[in-house]
Amino acid sequence: MERKLIDVSKHQGTIDWSKVKGNVDGVIIRCGYGSDIVSQDDSQFKSNAEGCIANEIPFGVYLYSYAKTIDAAKSEAAHVLRLVEPYKDKLSYPVYLDLEESGTESGAVERALVFGEIIEASGYTCGIYANQNWWQNYLKDRLNRFTKWVARYSTKKPEGISGTYDIWQY
Repeated sequence: MERKLIDVSKHQGTIDWSKVKGNVDGVIIRCGYGSDIVSQDDSQFKSNAEGCIANEIPFGVYLYSYAKTIDAAKSEAAHVLRLVEPYKDKLSYPVYLDLEESGTESGAVERALVFGEIIEASGYTCGIYANQNWWQNYLKDRLNRFTKWVARYSTKKPEGISGTYDIWQY
C-alpha cells in the first residue's frame, strides 16, 4: 500500500497543519540532532507534533545522528526519549535514526544497534534512515531487524538494498 508521507523540521518554518490535513497520510518529524543537549532539540518539534495531533495526522520522529562513539549513540537515544515521552501514545510511525553524516560511516552499524536497542527497550519501534549509498556501502544487511527508510532521489525505486524497506523518500 502506498502512502504519502512528508518529513519536516525547523527548516520548513511554522506549518499550518490544517492545510496539510487530508493531503498526506503521515509525517515524520525531526525531533532534534546529536546528543541529548537542549540546544540540539529541533525548535519546531513540539509545535509540529502538537499540530499533527490537533489535526489527527499520524506521525513518527527522527533524530539526525552525529554519533562517532557508543556513548554518543546512547546520548542520542536519550535525546529522542526525552522529547517523545509526552507523545508515546500518539506516535503512529517509528522513531528513526538518520544516518548520513560524513565522517560517521565507520562503526555506524554498531552505534545504530545500541541506539535501536535502547529505543525498543523503551517501548518504541525503531527504524533507520539512510540514503541508498549508505545502505549499499556501509549498513548493508546488518540492520535488517529495523524498519528501513531509504532515500533515493529519483523516479527509480531503491536498488541493492538488503531485505525490504518501508519508506522510499524521493
